[in-house]
Formats: sequence, structure tokens, C-alpha cells
Amino acid sequence: MIGEDLAGAGPMVVSVLALVLSLLNLYLQRRDRRPRLKIRGRYEYRAGVPEGASSGGSPTPQVHDESQEGLYLRLGDFLREYGVGYARGSPVVRFAISNEGERAAYLSAVRLVFRDGGRFGRRMVLDPAQKRVLPLDLARDAANVAGSGVAEGLPVELVPGNGVGYRFSLTRLANTLEKEGCAGNVRLSLEATDRLGNAYRRPFRVNTDLWAYHEDPDQGSESQ
Repeated sequence: MIGEDLAGAGPMVVSVLALVLSLLNLYLQRRDRRPRLKIRGRYEYRAGVPEGASSGGSPTPQVHDESQEGLYLRLGDFLREYGVGYARGSPVVRFAISNEGERAAYLSAVRLVFRDGGRFGRRMVLDPAQKRVLPLDLARDAANVAGSGVAEGLPVELVPGNGVGYRFSLTRLANTLEKEGCAGNVRLSLEATDRLGNAYRRPFRVNTDLWAYHEDPDQGSESQ
């Protein structure tokens, strides 16, 4: 009787194993088709070249750090070393989005998002160009900084091994947040969405106590 039961269970076990292998193979295929994007970020201050002066081909002096507090602490010594002031540069937060996969990726949106009122608050989007804050579900393309062609339906293409960079003035972000009643060390995320609907996020913080003050009107956000 035991032998007959084992013989009868054999085909069922084989069928179950075949189903499991089939599902695993399907999962691996879908994972391979999913774009693999990586977002890196850091805080940076790049000194501007004084008016009428020539850089002489030398790189523009800069200082950077993984944290805004680290950048702020190093900034005083850096400015004294190069004899520059805030009017000749701007502290920025810089992001690099790179395609680490084997398929081309297409970015349809890049936004600065945060939650108003804490973890369970309403999702908001910061528009650095217009210096305002909008509910994410109502923003549409108003706060989409992916690129100029996105509004015309042309996504940003990232071929394997390639990437795109974005940078935002910490002063402008801090001033906008403070104007909208968001003070302190505010947690935001750079959120990149591809054409398939996959979202990639890189959290960062903007401390209004450090960066909110009069800014250069020409400073905003840039992609490069």
C-alpha cells in the first residue's frame, strides 16, 4: 500500500516542481526586462569665477560632502581658502541617474516629492522653477524637471551605461519650503519614474536653518 501511494504521488510532485520552475523562470524573465536605474546624490558648492577673470583652463574649485551638515561645516574654510563669497557660487544638491541594466530606459518624470505633515501626510511636490509646493496628484507636468522634451511626450532616454544629472540650489529649495510653512530639516526624495511606471527614489534633506536666505535669482534647477 505504501509503495502504491508513493507511486501515485510521484506524478503530482513532478507537476508541482514543474509549476514552481515555470513561475521562477517567468519571474526572472520579468526582472531582466525591468530597467535597472541607480540614483546617486551629494551636496556640493562650486565657486563661481569672478567677473572679468579667466579660469585659464583650470577646473572650478569645489567642495562636496555626502551630508549637507558636512558641506556646511567645510564651507567656511573652503571660501577663505579661495577668497570667494556666496555671491560667486551656490550650494547645491546634485543627483546622477545611471542605467545599470542591459536595456534602454526612458524617464517620463523626475520630481522632488515629500510628505506634508509627516510619514502619513499628503504627498506633495516641490516645483523649483516656480518656487512653489503643489499636491502631487494635481501637479501633472508643472513640477516635472526631467527635461524640456518631456512636456511634448518625449521621454529622456538612458542607454545602458549612460546617465543624466540634475542639480538644485539648496537656497532656492530652502526658501521655497520655508515660504510654504515647512521649516527645519525637511526630508524629500528625488523620484524618477520610467515609461513603464516604475518609480526610483533617492531620499535627501534640506535644512531651512542652514540654507534659507536671499538667493541669486538666476539660480534654480538644472539638468546636465
